[in-house]
Amino acid sequence: MAARVLIARRVELWQVTVCAVISSYLALGIATHSLRPYHWAILLAAPLAFVSPHRGRRFFLDWLPLFAFWMMYDRLRLLQPLLYERVSVRMPYLIECRLFGWLAGGEAPPHLAHAWLVAHNETLFGAAVGWAAQLVYLSYLFILPVHLAAWWWRGGAVNRRSFVRHLSAFTVLHAAALVIYISIPVAPPWWVSLHGMAQPTANLVAGTNMADAMDGVIVQRMIKNAAQWFGAVPSLHAAYPMLLFALSIRRRSRITVAMLGVYSAAMCITTVILNQHYIIDLLAAAIAVAIAWMLASRASRFLSQSLDPPDDAEITPTALVPD
Repeated sequence: MAARVLIARRVELWQVTVCAVISSYLALGIATHSLRPYHWAILLAAPLAFVSPHRGRRFFLDWLPLFAFWMMYDRLRLLQPLLYERVSVRMPYLIECRLFGWLAGGEAPPHLAHAWLVAHNETLFGAAVGWAAQLVYLSYLFILPVHLAAWWWRGGAVNRRSFVRHLSAFTVLHAAALVIYISIPVAPPWWVSLHGMAQPTANLVAGTNMADAMDGVIVQRMIKNAAQWFGAVPSLHAAYPMLLFALSIRRRSRITVAMLGVYSAAMCITTVILNQHYIIDLLAAAIAVAIAWMLASRASRFLSQSLDPPDDAEITPTALVPD
């Protein structure tokens, strides 16, 4: 019965586009030998485009900026070898030590934290700190999609305004991050722990042992599969909770705001403890968040759009139309 319905329905251009994008994305990964097992999950999007045409079209168009960022960021793995010569290794380390070395006896704070975890990983307290930090670090992958999915699924004018406002701000943040990652690649502190001030090369990258540079199997696997090792500035791990916190002020309950504030602080501390980011990376994230928040807020004064279009209305992308 379901097959008959699908056949009877007229295939629309947006559905063909979705299938073409998915096929091209996977084909590029196969051709460049950069496809990972989890990439095949994108195939689940194809049938969703046909099961519910109207709601499916709205879903894909509404979420287009986020999907586009995920796909472009993932393909940075193809550009990374071209950036090795321009990766800044020494300068971030020197700035970190200059500004925050007093916190670690003249050393970079992430390196001191890494040394502490290595020295205490056999103790109960050290193991608890390590696992807690890893779980907080891992939550970065889910915090934004879960928030957006909740607002999008529940529908209604209020929820849609929250969805549009947040996705707009994060679109600005993502655009800025991609530009910086490509134009000013920066080495993370774990690279310095492992290779010193050596400039990245194909051989060094290929021979990198994550276990020697950072603690925790979860984080090691995340970084090993990361598309861009030299995108330390700005830290999106820190920027995500920061922006969620900023957007929640005076719009959500005090308890929610407080929880997001604590989560944001925990994520910042975690990135340093796990030797993933310098403190200056977090400051850069805060600046990027402030810019994204201001631009999204100002754009809302000039742009307007129906927040809950009727079923027969033409659906247009809403992510760049903040509330």
